Amino acid sequence: MLRLPRRIKILIAVLTTLILIYATPIPRVGIPVEELELGEGGFIEVDGLKVYYVEKGSGNITFLLLHGFGASTFSWRYVVNEFSKYGRVVAFDRPGFGLTERKPPGSMGINPYSVEGSIYITCKLAEILNITRVVIIGHSMGGGLALLIADKCNFQVEGVVLVAPAWKQQHKGITTYFLLHAPLSNKLGPLLIRGLVGQLEQVLYNAWYNKSKLTNEVLEGYKYPLNALDWDKGLYWIIKYYEFPGIDGVVSRIKYPVLIIHGRQDEIVPLDSSIELTNKLSRYTKTELKMIEECGHLPHEEKPEEFNKLLLEFINSYILTTH
Repeated sequence: MLRLPRRIKILIAVLTTLILIYATPIPRVGIPVEELELGEGGFIEVDGLKVYYVEKGSGNITFLLLHGFGASTFSWRYVVNEFSKYGRVVAFDRPGFGLTERKPPGSMGINPYSVEGSIYITCKLAEILNITRVVIIGHSMGGGLALLIADKCNFQVEGVVLVAPAWKQQHKGITTYFLLHAPLSNKLGPLLIRGLVGQLEQVLYNAWYNKSKLTNEVLEGYKYPLNALDWDKGLYWIIKYYEFPGIDGVVSRIKYPVLIIHGRQDEIVPLDSSIELTNKLSRYTKTELKMIEECGHLPHEEKPEEFNKLLLEFINSYILTTH
């Protein structure tokens, strides 16, 4: 009988395993997003993508809210209710998050999980909703994005509020890029994401300075979108395709007033980052940095009264009084 070398046996075993993984269907998780809507918002189609959004209030100015990584419209609950007194408020779940549909990136004309796609979806949503004059409020991942959206969309930007913004250029290392684009990565990546839910909860825990405010109700609010069909794939696609280019390409064109709000005890995005951004933007426009004491990465949730007061002072000073 022919005896194969050990290395050949190992190679055959590896190839067999890969073939079995490729051929074995992996059950999808979650239910259609339409079945998860609780009556607080609705869906609107943007180039065939069902985008979940919440709208409240009316007026000439729209407050457009952009949540951060792993969040959803839920994170803006205190802002939506308060600022609907002063204008129209629109919050939506950005592609890959919340209750917005997870469509495969190759099924649309643009990849909604990339930075370019996220900007495009936001601009189209604003166009469909007839948003013409806007104050953009972006948190963390949505903060840096807010500056790019303000530069690209066809509306009049009255001001931008950046909450603990992640604004610096991001590049994936060669190893990370290879792993995300390796054969079978699109199949194995979402499975890995499913197993990391506990670590995602730890990130949320680290985002709060006063841990007692991270109640079961808040935790469930963040976890609720994990019931959405293909939530694991959406999060994986964000990790794979989203690569923030930085703001150097737009910073010299910023002429609207900017307010930056940061929790002093933020463990996710350091306060020094917002100090640096304030100095950078101040060369081109009126920029204010306001710090909230005893507060972590989520000032609009951990200290909503203080946050809303700072926001109202900003719009009263630079926006409402000028119109």
